[in-house]
Amino acid sequence: MRRLFVLLCALFLLATAVPAAAADTPSDPVPGERPPLGITWATGDPYCVYQYSENAVKAAADQLVSSGLRDAGYEYVMLGDCWQAAQRDADGKLTARASFPSGIPALVEYVHSRGLKIGFYSGTGATTCSRQAAGSLDHEDLDAQTFAGWGADYLRYDTCYSVNGDAPARVKKMADAIKRTGRPITLEVDDYDREQKPWLWARAAGAQVWRTYKNSTNNFGYSANSLDKQYGLDGYKGPGGWNMPGPFTFSYLDTAERQAKLGLWAVLNAPLVADMALTADTTLPAAEMSNRDIIAVQQDWAGVAGRKVRDTGWTEVWTKPMSDGSAVLVLFNRGELAAPISTSVADAGLPAAAGYRVRDLWTGDETVTTGALGGTVGRHAATVLRVWPTNVAAAPRTSLTVDLPDSVPPSQPVTTTVKFTNSGSTPITGAHVRLTAPAQWQFDGPAEATTETVEPGATWETAVTLRPVSTATEPFKMPATVTYTTAQGPRTATASAESPLMLAPNPPYSNGLLSTQPWISTENGLGPVERDSIDNGHPFTINGKVETRGGLGTHAPSVVRYYLGGKCKQFTATVGVDDRGPNGTLGFRVLGDGVELEATGDMRHGDATQRLVVPLTGVQVLALAVDDAGDGSADDWGDWVMPYISC
Repeated sequence: MRRLFVLLCALFLLATAVPAAAADTPSDPVPGERPPLGITWATGDPYCVYQYSENAVKAAADQLVSSGLRDAGYEYVMLGDCWQAAQRDADGKLTARASFPSGIPALVEYVHSRGLKIGFYSGTGATTCSRQAAGSLDHEDLDAQTFAGWGADYLRYDTCYSVNGDAPARVKKMADAIKRTGRPITLEVDDYDREQKPWLWARAAGAQVWRTYKNSTNNFGYSANSLDKQYGLDGYKGPGGWNMPGPFTFSYLDTAERQAKLGLWAVLNAPLVADMALTADTTLPAAEMSNRDIIAVQQDWAGVAGRKVRDTGWTEVWTKPMSDGSAVLVLFNRGELAAPISTSVADAGLPAAAGYRVRDLWTGDETVTTGALGGTVGRHAATVLRVWPTNVAAAPRTSLTVDLPDSVPPSQPVTTTVKFTNSGSTPITGAHVRLTAPAQWQFDGPAEATTETVEPGATWETAVTLRPVSTATEPFKMPATVTYTTAQGPRTATASAESPLMLAPNPPYSNGLLSTQPWISTENGLGPVERDSIDNGHPFTINGKVETRGGLGTHAPSVVRYYLGGKCKQFTATVGVDDRGPNGTLGFRVLGDGVELEATGDMRHGDATQRLVVPLTGVQVLALAVDDAGDGSADDWGDWVMPYISC
């Protein structure tokens, strides 16, 4: 009898050790083992502007199921700030707002019944970021027990009201409290505006996800800025801990931008989380989000983080190794016009092979290359390729590009060269290229051309000249199409040749920042002139200080030319020797129509920056030059910080 009583007590203790609600849907046995996929609310809004309700959460969960996103891997439904009331109940516990009338346990049960996981939001302060909801300060154990009792799978934890650098300790206190509940709950650190660099300490504090960009990443500009902030952070992520560049608010992005962002976030192994904050985002773009090839990249960890390997100012190449020996390359164009991007298997670090299988992860097209992988990429777009070092029976990979000058004069003829390259290992026959003249332009000769054969590794070139019908006023955009035949059948490739007109600034001129404007031409001693970075994507750093205002990154000898047409009054910039060159000696010069207007004299690494203010009245062509100070150009990296023209 005593033995039966002891057994019944043991069973009772076992049954009550883990709350019943938590058993409905098992959480991840190892929190943060893979970067999460899911949806959330108001991640970029710490002020409760976007209200959501119990019905909205249920509808979103239903949509994850009906759209196929759950089956593709999107498993988390994460509530944002302001799900909870401003005050705790009589027992000191968190309670939901009136917009959750059925109560949180019922909501958790519903989400779990849909085969999904659920997350909540709190903070290290007495209130959350919004100041409108209770935070977890001095209630860590109680709140952790409450979340575990409800069956929570995820906790997003803000640091808005940490003080005196105590955020790591406050986060650790919550992480330890979660561990004591016995329920594995993934912990995310949201550092919105405190610049506390959680990637340096969040893993040690017990978190599995941490934000690496304080702003929301709703539109393309914020997304690109967030991407820039990821440089140098690849060493902080891996199983059990992931950098969170920001979620998605899809209503601000077109299809090409969505695909670019998803591809880049996947290469970064970043959490793929859709923000449901805006009404326009209540319908998720499942066609892009559910791409299983992209998700496979995001979920795969081969021991080395994705990273940027090439940066030419507007275009970039990112790569990531995969655990099966393949690699992913992203050809990213952040510019406003389509542009050719050059890359190869060497950028991906793949071993030598007779041929390489290439899969375009957005189109699904498979080809073979012997090494080259470049091509033309549209504005705000990315080509995402997965490459295996193995030869297969597939059509040869090709690229169609059209070479144009950096700027097109609006009233003079322009000659451009069309290049069609066979990067595969088998011949191409019957290639026929057809061009379409831009608005306000006409061809001097035929707009079509044909060649019989393009052998493996060969490039077929044909030149064409265009003349403006009258003085052009619109950007130069010339579509190009080539049809051809391979051993696998007929195929088509398209590209768009685009270049801005060389027009003088037209007042009122709202943005005179030259790093955002088209130049006539550039020359640079090492690598390309870069916009807002230097030496393949490094941030400007002068005398140990990272310069975040942007500008032009150069290496002597360098010249960057802009057409002003006599319409501008003044040029201003701060210049300095970048820390990339610890032995750098160089000089900055500003020239107008070939005449020197201002010069810094020789500057050495460690010298204070100089501020330039240069009159430009009547100047047609502005040239920004960096010289090597007469002692050779080694280490001569120079930064034009905030180069600005007033017109």
